[in-house]
Amino acid sequence: MSLTVQLQTMLIMVAMGGWLGMAIDTYSRLIRGRNWKKWITVINDSLFWVLQGLLVFYILLQVNEGEMRFYILLALLCGYSCYRALLFSIYLKILEALISTIIKTYKFCKAALFMLIINPTKELLKLLYKLCMMVISFTISVIFFLLEVIYTPFVWIGKGIWRLLPKEKIKKYKSKLGFLSKIKNYIKQRLNKKE
Repeated sequence: MSLTVQLQTMLIMVAMGGWLGMAIDTYSRLIRGRNWKKWITVINDSLFWVLQGLLVFYILLQVNEGEMRFYILLALLCGYSCYRALLFSIYLKILEALISTIIKTYKFCKAALFMLIINPTKELLKLLYKLCMMVISFTISVIFFLLEVIYTPFVWIGKGIWRLLPKEKIKKYKSKLGFLSKIKNYIKQRLNKKE
C-alpha cells in the first residue's frame, strides 16, 4: 500500500469516525430514546451496528481494497473523538432544528390535505347523497302517483261490476267460500292474543 493510499485511508477513516459519531447521536435521538420492548431494542441496536460496520468496510474496500490495519482503527477513534469535542453540540442543534422542521412540514401538509382535499370531498359526498335521496324519493313518489292513476279506473270498474252482479248469486258463492272467512277470523284471533 503506497503512502498516498495510506494518507487517503487515514483521512477517510477520520471522516468515517465523525460519521459514526453523528450516526450514533441521530440513532439515539430518533430510535433509542423511545420506549421499546427490550427485544426490539436489541434488534434495532444489532441492525444499527451491522449497517455501520458494513458501511465502514465498504468505504475501506473502495479506498484500499479492504486492508485493515491498527492505525485505521486509531483513525476511526480519532475522528469520533474530534466529532465529540468540536461538532457534537452544533450537530445536535442542527438535528433538532431539522426534526422540528420535518414535523412542522408534516403537520402543515396534513392540515392542507384535510382542508383542501378531504373535507371538501366529504362535503361533496354528503351533498351528492342528499341529492340522490331527493331524486330517489321524488322518483318513488312519481311511480306511486302513476300507479294510483292507473289503478283507480280499475277500482271504479270493479266497484261498478260489483254493483251490477246479482246479490243472490254473491250470497251463494259467499257460503261456498265461508271457510276463507273462518281462516281469516282464526288468524285475527291469534294476532290479537299475541298482542
